[in-house]
Amino acid sequence: MTLRRFVSNRTLPAICSALLLLAAESATGQWPIPEELQAQASALNDDQREFVTSGAILDFIPERQLEHELATRDADSLRSLMGDLISLADRMEYDPERDMGAAPLNLTSEEFGEPLPTPPLLRDFEREPGPFGVHRYLFPESGVPTFGGADVAIWPEDLVAGNVDVAIIGVPSNAGSGRRDSGNGPNEMRGLNTIAMPDMQSLLKPLETLSVVDYGDFAVDRMSTERSIGHVAARVAETAETDAIPMLVGGDTSMLYPGVSGVARIHGAGSFGLLHFSAHPDVERNDDHTVSDRQALFLLLDEGVVEGGETIQVGLRGPAVDADTLQWLRDNNVRYHTMAEFRQRGSEAVMQRVLREVERGPEAYFVSIDVSVIDPVEMIAAGRATHNGLGLDELNRTVRHVCAAKEIVGFEITDLAPMLDFSRLSVMHANAVLNACLAGIAVRKAGLDPDYVHPLALDHGQ
Repeated sequence: MTLRRFVSNRTLPAICSALLLLAAESATGQWPIPEELQAQASALNDDQREFVTSGAILDFIPERQLEHELATRDADSLRSLMGDLISLADRMEYDPERDMGAAPLNLTSEEFGEPLPTPPLLRDFEREPGPFGVHRYLFPESGVPTFGGADVAIWPEDLVAGNVDVAIIGVPSNAGSGRRDSGNGPNEMRGLNTIAMPDMQSLLKPLETLSVVDYGDFAVDRMSTERSIGHVAARVAETAETDAIPMLVGGDTSMLYPGVSGVARIHGAGSFGLLHFSAHPDVERNDDHTVSDRQALFLLLDEGVVEGGETIQVGLRGPAVDADTLQWLRDNNVRYHTMAEFRQRGSEAVMQRVLREVERGPEAYFVSIDVSVIDPVEMIAAGRATHNGLGLDELNRTVRHVCAAKEIVGFEITDLAPMLDFSRLSVMHANAVLNACLAGIAVRKAGLDPDYVHPLALDHGQ
């Protein structure tokens, strides 16, 4: 079926000419005022008429709306509308003498850039403080997804009233380096209900041994890590002050800085050790940012939030690991373990060395996991993935042991980028790491030795 069946040879050239005329007008950005609206448009002054006929007005209202305004407004109203639109255009137009090339960041502002905290008035509703369920059924297969199907807490008084041991919190920051999707990490880990699984060594069930809640997400300024850290640190401190362990689910690794800093406000700077599993040392000293995932540990050490002699890094590798960086870590007394050491001396020997260092360290630890520490074979969805990493099992066994042997003042798992792994296997493995620490905390609370194995789990007895 061709166009000639609908138009004659005479009309076809006319149509083509009209289309060319419209294209020319579009290219020059002009908008001819329809003949039937010329009388109404005569009420406009020269500047306003030029604003309309040049087509500049179409950046602010669509053509059909413009025709409607011309047809229905009286002269004064029409002139007022055009004046407002011209004023808006003047303010939105880029002026190099007035406008900066980038949006400036006001670091002196005391206001947080995201939604403000709930006013006290809205907290005065009739509810006894304490955790509460958000599920429809006895078992949490349906309802609002929470970490491990745990009850929800909203305010610090809920944590106190519920005598909460562990508050799991999402921190959906996504402004760090690497392949970004870490802002979706918390909800993906909530949605895959593989947290709080029974500990197959002790047979303890964390949610029966511990009081665990989903404490929601802490707000972040999605345009500024600098503006986020103060708010997150304050909320972490508020959580730790209730004696609940803040268990943070990121988000990118820049949140390591406010996470540890917030805990230090309550427990005291230098009063606990930091065990950091990561492919990346995160001690960039000369970058053009003041804080990011690449500087998180440097800031903690530089500001004395944690002591270098009480900091242990495990799994280092990748482009940021060079002689200068390792020498800086050594000069600051940090105990680091690279994947070269693992390959040369064997995984079991190095992990035993790590556990001995933890044992000789402080009684309390903050445990941090950047999922990049895991080999990409088992953790595809790492925002800063690097090949030749730790195996999931050796990581989980170490994390479980440390969380059972030491007082845990904080925990963090970061840099899961779910969009990189449609199978969701990476999410399940991230949940397994969190669960390893949760199981260790349960073992410690139950008064069991970290290496305890329930007899039924060890032998069938037949």
